[in-house]
Amino acid sequence: MRLIRRLRDAALILAIALPATKAGAQSPAPSPPPVEPSPSSEPEPFHLWGEIKTNARHSRFLETRIFTPTGPGPFKFVPTGFQRTPDAATALELQNVTLGAEGDLGLGVAAKVELHVLDLYNRNPTSSDDRLFVRQAWIRFGQRAEALRWASESRLFVLAGVAPRFSKPTVRALESYGMWLTAVGRFEMPQIQVGGALGRRAYWRAQVGKGNPLYYRDTNVLAGDNGTRASTLTRSPTYETGFPIFYDAKADDLDTHGQLEWGVGLGARRVRPEPAHGLEVDALGWYFHRRLADSVTLRGTSDLGDLELLRGHGYPLPFAGRDKSEAGVNLAVRYARWRLDAQLVRQDIAKLVRRGFDAELSALFHLPGLFLVGETPVGNWIRPVVRVSIIDNLFDAPVTYPALSIDWDWRKYDVGLRLGVLRDVDLTVEYSRHDMIVPSVGTLHPYEFLVTLRVGLRQ
Repeated sequence: MRLIRRLRDAALILAIALPATKAGAQSPAPSPPPVEPSPSSEPEPFHLWGEIKTNARHSRFLETRIFTPTGPGPFKFVPTGFQRTPDAATALELQNVTLGAEGDLGLGVAAKVELHVLDLYNRNPTSSDDRLFVRQAWIRFGQRAEALRWASESRLFVLAGVAPRFSKPTVRALESYGMWLTAVGRFEMPQIQVGGALGRRAYWRAQVGKGNPLYYRDTNVLAGDNGTRASTLTRSPTYETGFPIFYDAKADDLDTHGQLEWGVGLGARRVRPEPAHGLEVDALGWYFHRRLADSVTLRGTSDLGDLELLRGHGYPLPFAGRDKSEAGVNLAVRYARWRLDAQLVRQDIAKLVRRGFDAELSALFHLPGLFLVGETPVGNWIRPVVRVSIIDNLFDAPVTYPALSIDWDWRKYDVGLRLGVLRDVDLTVEYSRHDMIVPSVGTLHPYEFLVTLRVGLRQ
């Protein structure tokens, strides 16, 4: 009966919120759990869970030209296509349905399986990529403590399966992504990961696995469609190209093709058990390396990943070699209701270097319940969030490269508010402003406004 009441209340809130979110979106404007878990020293028992996410989205229309040379002489170029906002519209979308099972199996063994259905904002190309895929599937021997979580960690743990990089931040307060969380390690990878505690304060990590193929996607929630049609001169009936940046796409299969990625990390933490209060800090330095393949076939697009992507259909970037590496520092800080999650990154893609950071600041305020639906209080907590992302590219692309936006410098500013409506039901309202610095044109702003209603179920 309790589950039936929760479903009834969630359905009522959904019916109230969706029209409101649609109306709000008509005005211009990884995943980890949306609410950071409470610190606990006990492993979570194995359980089933699920969630549904629906969105109202407004994306601003912008377009820039794609050029092709008309002859060998300088400055003889003609526009042969366009980069455009993937879907410049106000839309109501069913984003994703997730089914999962995870937790402790006993004797220090834990496992997780996470299945995504639709996953609209992670599909690339958006219109033709998988509608159903296993996002995570792994088993771990030994205990591992996440950032800012009071929990014991084994001196040695071993994890095997499809899992995130150990460097991926575990908390994301907004539904959208920071630019570096998109660019590096957004998707899980087949791997073996080891690590453990080095005394009370320090820990280490290492992993080896199949590197995710290098491809590109738009910086807003829809990846866009690249390599799906012969010409971009006319409007697409589905999705446009977007303004892509390089990123680590989904693994194409479980075969490594000899292109293994390895990574190491060393961290230090200062975390307090509840109900103690005070400053808590977790810092992790990390490094990853792999060699790019000559080409990688990606589902749904005629474009090829890795080195072939850099060759640009005959108009290559100024790359050299095939080494790809990332070095970075993660910093998580919590004090009372405030939390800061930041990531500083330097990436080298075959001598094409870019650098920058993501920094997200949020505060969690508990509410007594704003009003009642039946006997259920509505409005349990609220979390304002501010995020800043910067990517500086230290290379120049030729004007004829098919996706010129990959060498533009970017600034992204996100502001949002997340409201805990009911238990396992929350509403997020956010606005993303992009400063897309286009040489010889100026700074363009492909902003986006997003409202997300998440309904979770747990056994």
